[in-house]
Amino acid sequence: MSRAIPEAPSAPGHPKSPKIPVPTLSPVLPTPTAGEALESSQKPVNGGGPPQAACGHRTSRIVGGMPARERKWPWQVSLQINDQHICGGSLIGPQWVLTAAHCIFGYEEYTVKLGVIFLRSNPKNAMVIPVRDIVCHSHYDVRTLSNDIALALLAFSVNYSSSIQPVCLPEKHFEANAGTRCWVTGWGQTTENASVLPDVLQETEQILLHRKECNQRMQAKLRFRRTLVRKGMICGYHEKMKSPCKGDSGGPLVCEFNDLWVQVGIVSWGVACGATGLPEVYTDVTSYKDWVIDQVIKVSSCGSAGFFFPPLCLVLPLGILVTPWLPGPQHSCF
Repeated sequence: MSRAIPEAPSAPGHPKSPKIPVPTLSPVLPTPTAGEALESSQKPVNGGGPPQAACGHRTSRIVGGMPARERKWPWQVSLQINDQHICGGSLIGPQWVLTAAHCIFGYEEYTVKLGVIFLRSNPKNAMVIPVRDIVCHSHYDVRTLSNDIALALLAFSVNYSSSIQPVCLPEKHFEANAGTRCWVTGWGQTTENASVLPDVLQETEQILLHRKECNQRMQAKLRFRRTLVRKGMICGYHEKMKSPCKGDSGGPLVCEFNDLWVQVGIVSWGVACGATGLPEVYTDVTSYKDWVIDQVIKVSSCGSAGFFFPPLCLVLPLGILVTPWLPGPQHSCF
């Protein structure tokens, strides 16, 4: 995240969710918690089995006299290679993580770290789980960053707790209006040229923007006529130029609807960290809900996916990419 990061407001009335049994992986969506019906835009992609704790809840009230910041974004995960943070991601089910396709470099051994806000700490509630398989969108375009979405299948299911919860995904026809205030989180750089990532999870507000207006702003600022913000992308901005930066890629953009948190975007690209007058661009999760469900079904029925893309280009000709965090030598384009 660039610049100073304000603290997100606490969401009142969110119950603490109990630990649940590890379910059997299944493409079937869960039944709602007893006595509670989930709206169609608030269903998580979870495994089948016994009723699950509702998605999109967080414990953000006062616990023991101190603000429970570590439980504010319980779906946030760190995608790692060799214990190094590469990208963000979000837990959408007990065995599934949603991230960006441009975060996937090929046949690497990925792990996912959950249940923490301090990246370099390992509290008792933290979990580090190997990634068994990764599915990238088959039409991901490295030049335009269209279809910048991927799913990571964890080696085993997690037990939900107050610090590990799934975020809700919107249904196919769900639409968050322009002007909606949402939040993006991640462990990305806090300044454009920072050499070290922050240890604590950062958060900043984003205001959703119509794709047409987003394109107009980009084209005017860059003096570029070609369409940059395409179908399947959404935009957000902050009045004080706070935005995602390197290392935030793949992380969630979430909005609160009806007291539940719904992921509407995946951090994808931007011109520069906090560039004056320019919005940030996110993968529009609503456009890919069917794709997510299809992949869960395919992987569940096959047992193992093994779908990897070869190493991906990380820098575009216009430099319009919020890249993963890559300490040391950088990958080059092809």
